[in-house]
Amino acid sequence: MLTIPEKAQLDSNKRWLIGLVIGLVVTVFLVFMIKKFLFTNKAYDISYSQAEQGSVVQQIGAFGRLKPRVSNSLVAEVNGHVSELNVFPGTYLNENTLVLTLSNPQLMRQYHIAELNWQKAQAEHALALARLEREATQLANDVAMVNSELKFAEQEITTLSTLHQSQLLSDLDFLKAKTRLEQTRLKLDLNKRSEQAFLSALASEKKALNLSLEAEKLQLALVKADVENLQVVAKQAGILTELHEGLEVGQAITEGMVLAKLSNKESLFAELLVPASNADLIEAGMPVDIAIKNNTYRAQVVRIHPNVEANQIKIEASFIEQVPSSAVSNLSVSAKVLIAEKSNTLRIAKPVYFVPNQKVQSLFVYQDQNIIKKTVTIGLQGDKYIEVIDGLSLGEQVLNSSPQG
Repeated sequence: MLTIPEKAQLDSNKRWLIGLVIGLVVTVFLVFMIKKFLFTNKAYDISYSQAEQGSVVQQIGAFGRLKPRVSNSLVAEVNGHVSELNVFPGTYLNENTLVLTLSNPQLMRQYHIAELNWQKAQAEHALALARLEREATQLANDVAMVNSELKFAEQEITTLSTLHQSQLLSDLDFLKAKTRLEQTRLKLDLNKRSEQAFLSALASEKKALNLSLEAEKLQLALVKADVENLQVVAKQAGILTELHEGLEVGQAITEGMVLAKLSNKESLFAELLVPASNADLIEAGMPVDIAIKNNTYRAQVVRIHPNVEANQIKIEASFIEQVPSSAVSNLSVSAKVLIAEKSNTLRIAKPVYFVPNQKVQSLFVYQDQNIIKKTVTIGLQGDKYIEVIDGLSLGEQVLNSSPQG
């Protein structure tokens, strides 16, 4: 029968005891190192910032897009087909820059017909005026001739009256002479009336002729304007932001179709979104720094929208300095709204455990080789520094991170 030696059992118990002692020593060592790491009195083991005098700037971050306050739509004023496309979105256009050209053969035929009608109307107008002048001259000559006949008849009746008194002329001949005189007077009066009536109607007739000529001229001008509208040009300088969807050479264009849109760089403003929790802090007129292509440009708040959407409010900021040529409509931008600024005030670097928008909160202060918690009153809250109104003194050291981690 086999038996286990008693000595082997003793060796096993010793090994277990030695392992237990080693485990306790390691545990004590780890606890000691953790305490040393958290509560060491060496300054370089603790990251802190010192309360100091300085400036604090409170800003609110925002993001959004640039939009034009003044935009211009290029609208087709005639029907046609695109024959040439000259520019594309993103191009800066000067006033009267050709954007695209349309073709319309029917309109060109109407233009040539209108030109011929205008030339015909001019010829007819000149001919009618000549006819009227001729009639006026004829009537004036008739009056002059009859007036001359009247003078002769009056002299004749004077002479015949002397002869009639001397009984050298019969009563019948003298009566005939008096009758001719009266007829000449009536003829002169009739001619004068005809001339007067003609002259009275002459102004109206000339006006009618002029209106007829003007109508043909206007018709030609309208058709010519339509022909000129086949060339679509920019009415004002600006950046071409978009063309009609699918616009290409050969596409049919109808009158009234919006062909393109231009934005005026001078009218660009920023439409920004900020957290609704900061709505009460923002006021019209506040400065705004807007980042465009790695540069910052100053603007100011001009409008605050009253509605909240997705826990954000919309504000509008107008630039107060020249924006770069790279600033175009719908460009994404970031911005900071300057809420307030103080100089020579007590401040500390913002700790990691700082709670935003909370006026009273606790800070960890390194004092006399110990870490203590202090309740402080916060003023302005900047991105980097916060203002301390009460609870800290100049020179006190505030931990940048919580000692719990």
